[in-house]
Amino acid sequence: MNATIGSSLSRSLVSELGDDCAAAAQLAAAIADRPAGTIDNASLGFMPRTTLSRVAADFVRRGWLTPSDSGWRTGPAPLPRAVVSFLEGAAAMRSHDAFRETATAIVTMPPPPSAIAAALGQTGMAYASLVSTNEALQTVADKAIDTFTIMTPFLNQEGLEFAQQLFARTKAPKRRLIVRRPGDATRIVLNNAATLARLGIEAFDYTIEAEEGYETFHAKVALADNELAYAGSANITVFARHSMDLGFLVEGRSARVVANVVRAVVKISSRVPLG
Repeated sequence: MNATIGSSLSRSLVSELGDDCAAAAQLAAAIADRPAGTIDNASLGFMPRTTLSRVAADFVRRGWLTPSDSGWRTGPAPLPRAVVSFLEGAAAMRSHDAFRETATAIVTMPPPPSAIAAALGQTGMAYASLVSTNEALQTVADKAIDTFTIMTPFLNQEGLEFAQQLFARTKAPKRRLIVRRPGDATRIVLNNAATLARLGIEAFDYTIEAEEGYETFHAKVALADNELAYAGSANITVFARHSMDLGFLVEGRSARVVANVVRAVVKISSRVPLG
């Protein structure tokens, strides 16, 4: 194995592994112990499955691991020996900021010509740092390992087709769509029940009768496991997006809070029959 690690590789490891550096150090150590062997899932059972999946996927891209039926084979590329100690050091540095979280502003612009788009274009870097809603939702779908959830009170046929594209692109086996009875959302879901069922989607209706009216929701959320969440004002109603919507893509503690809220919503919601 090589004994050194270059600046390009070190920057890449920190940038792409982020909070997974500690887990990556453990996996790298396992590879170092088996330079020409195999690593099975059971030997890494102490590591959360979603974390292991992310780290292993990164190592596969770098050529340090090759997927096998029981886990992975080491190689074809050799793992630089210094990677283990480097990742251990990176993990120690990040542990000083254990509650660190990130937030990215997400925006949906009205169709051109748009007055707000013209005004924002004059703000320079602030405008350049904005991410589109579609990009954010696709990122959430791509990041999901176990569960991908969309929660939207408003839905039309075009919007559902966009949601189906997100569900189709995610590798998460558990796919949840949460809607509400008031408005068109539940009707649209029922009208497309067969298609949603084929995609392996579970649908839920958060509408509960109350003494006066009903209890329901107005939040718009896309969630990847407990790790990454979009929360904002954007509706899944594609052609009706003539308003400027603003939201945030959050990682860390805030994403885990959103995940807890979504779990509670699923618990009290009724299942929409798709079969």
